[in-house]
Amino acid sequence: MVTNKTYSYKKRLRYSDDRLEYTFQLRKRNYKWLWLLLLLPLLLLFIRCDRDITVTTVDDSTGKSMPGIDVSMAYTAHFLYKDGFFDNEAVERNATTDADGNATFENLPCSVYSYVFYCLSEAFFHAWDDCNVMEPSPQSSLFHYTWHKELRLAPRTVDVVIDVLDRETSEPLADADVEYNYTVNGQEETGTATTDVMGRCRLSDVPKCGIVSLDRVSCYGYADTTNVEIDVEDAYSGENDVLLTPLKQRFSYFVKNKFTREPVPGATVEVILTSSKGRVLRGRSVTNVDGLGCGVYEDAFVLAKVQLNASKEHYKDGQLDGVYTVEQFAALPDERRTIYLEPEPYMEEFRNVDSISGEPIAGVTNVMRVSAINGQKEEFTEVSNRNGVFYVKAMNGDAIAIDSELSPYYEPKHTQIGKFENGETIKMKPRTTSLVFRTIDGETGEVLADCDLAISTSRSHITKPTSSGSGVFEVKDVYVGETISITASKADYTTNYYTVQDDGVLELMNAPQERRDIPLILDLPPCNGGSDGVDASNRHKAIKSFNMGQRSGTFVLEWETYGEPDRLLVYNCSESEIPYNRPIFDNDSVTTSERQYTRIAFSDGPVITVVGTTSTSNEIESSWLYIVNCPD
Repeated sequence: MVTNKTYSYKKRLRYSDDRLEYTFQLRKRNYKWLWLLLLLPLLLLFIRCDRDITVTTVDDSTGKSMPGIDVSMAYTAHFLYKDGFFDNEAVERNATTDADGNATFENLPCSVYSYVFYCLSEAFFHAWDDCNVMEPSPQSSLFHYTWHKELRLAPRTVDVVIDVLDRETSEPLADADVEYNYTVNGQEETGTATTDVMGRCRLSDVPKCGIVSLDRVSCYGYADTTNVEIDVEDAYSGENDVLLTPLKQRFSYFVKNKFTREPVPGATVEVILTSSKGRVLRGRSVTNVDGLGCGVYEDAFVLAKVQLNASKEHYKDGQLDGVYTVEQFAALPDERRTIYLEPEPYMEEFRNVDSISGEPIAGVTNVMRVSAINGQKEEFTEVSNRNGVFYVKAMNGDAIAIDSELSPYYEPKHTQIGKFENGETIKMKPRTTSLVFRTIDGETGEVLADCDLAISTSRSHITKPTSSGSGVFEVKDVYVGETISITASKADYTTNYYTVQDDGVLELMNAPQERRDIPLILDLPPCNGGSDGVDASNRHKAIKSFNMGQRSGTFVLEWETYGEPDRLLVYNCSESEIPYNRPIFDNDSVTTSERQYTRIAFSDGPVITVVGTTSTSNEIESSWLYIVNCPD
C-alpha cells in the first residue's frame, strides 16, 4: 500500500528573481548511513587522552608561595576498554613544589568515556611537610574540569610540656609563672602559663618547626631564669626541664638551759629542712653550737620549713617550738630562735688527790651539799676508792659544796663549785709534823754526838739534817702519811740502817722516844771464843786473851781441873794490863773433876784474858781445861 507524504521545501529552497521555473526531482532515500551515525559515538568512547594539572602551595596566612612541599594527587581513571579488559585505573602521583611553589602532574590518563560518564569524578590533593599542614586534607575538585589547584598550608602546631624544677633537689615547683613567645607567619606571639602541682605547664599550639623563647620563668623563693630558648621539635619528643636556683640565706639559733636561761655551749643541733610536702630538701646537718650557745646554718633555702632538734649529754633532747620557713625563722627575735634544754641529773667522777704529788688518795670522806638549779637541795656522803675516785650526781649548773677529810694524814679541804658541769679534782694538802731522833751508844745508851745521817722519805723527799749534832736531832715537815728511813754512821762504830727503816711517820709520832733512838755499836773484831778450849797439861802456868766482839756483856766459862787444885783467873783486859786490873773471876783453886759452867759479866772492854796456874807442891806439873764462849 502506497503512502503519500508531504514534503516541505521552505527550509532549504533558495529563490532567485531571475529564475521563474524550478524542477523538483524526487529520489528514494537510503537510510543505511544512519547506522554509521549510531556507531560513531560508540567508537569515540574508546578514545584515550592525557592531561596536566598544576598545583601551587601557598601559606594560608600570607598567600606566599611555599617551595619544597611534598604534594600528592589521587583519582580514578575510567576506561571503557583497556589492555583487553573493561577496567578502571587508580592513579596516584607525588611531586615536590619548585622554588615558585608549583608542581605539575603531567600526562594524567583519561578517556572520552570518563568525560561522558564520569565527568563528576573527583581528584584528591594533599600537601605536607614536617613543619606545615593542609587543612582540611585532602582537598578535592572535579578531575575533568581542574587545570590548576591551589593548596593552602598552615604551620603545624604542637603542645610543648615544660617542667619547672628545683635545681638542687629536682623537686617540681608549683605555681611557677612562665612567660614565652614564638614567631609564626612572621608575627610574634606571646603567652603565659602557670605550672600545676606537679611543676608542669603546657604551651599550646606553638609551631612545631621553630623556637620558643621563655622570656622569664619565675617562682617565689627562686631566682628568675630568663631567655631560655627551646627548639620545639626537640622539645616535643623529649623532656623540657627548666631549673630554677633556690634563693638561700643564713640563719642563726641558740641553745640555752631551761632553768637558768644560760647558753649551753657545745650542744649538737640537727637541722632538717623540708618542703611543704614533708620531703627532706637539704638533708640533715649536724652542727655544734659555739661557746656562747649560738649556732649558724649557712645557705638555707628560704622557703624550706625549719626543724631544729638539739641534744647534749646530761640534758633531755629539745626541739624548736613552732613551724617556720627559713625566711620567717631568720626574721624572728633571738628568744624565739632558741631551743631550751632541760638538764638531767647525771653521775660525774670526782677525785681526791695529793696536792703535792698529784697521787690519788683513798678513803677520803666527802660530804656534799647540792643546791640544784630547780630549787631542790640534797646532802650525801661519798668515800673515795683506791683510785681516789668518788661520784657526784647533780644537774648541769647546780652549785655544790664539798667538805673532804682524811684524818690524820691530810688537812680538811672545803671546795665550792659554782656550776656543776664536769668532774673535779679535789687537791688535799698533806698534814706535816716534826720528829725528834737520837743517836746513842748501843751498849751504854748514852747519847752519841756527831753521827753522820742519811735521811730519805717516801714522798716529801727530805734529806736533812745530815748530822746528828749533839746526838739529838729533828726532822721537820715530814708528811704524816709517809714513811721515813734513817741511816746513822760514825767512825769506829758499825752503821745503823735498820732501826728506822721504812717506818710510818704516824707510828713514830705516837711512839715513845726510845722508839726513835738509833743505837750504834762499836766496830770491834769478832768474838774468837768458842768450842776450842785451852787444855793445859804438865804446865805450871798458861795465859791467853780472847776478843768478845763487844765492850760489855756476859759470857759462859766452861772449866775443869781434873781433881787438882788448879787456879783460873779471868781479867777484863789484855795481858799487858793485868798488873793494873783485878780479876773478874777467880775459882780459888777449887778442885773438881767435873765440867763447871760459870757465867761471867764484863764491862771494861772487849778483851778477856784467862790465867791458869797450878797450886800443887814440889812444883809438880798439873793439867786443867777451860772454854771461853762468846757472849749471848
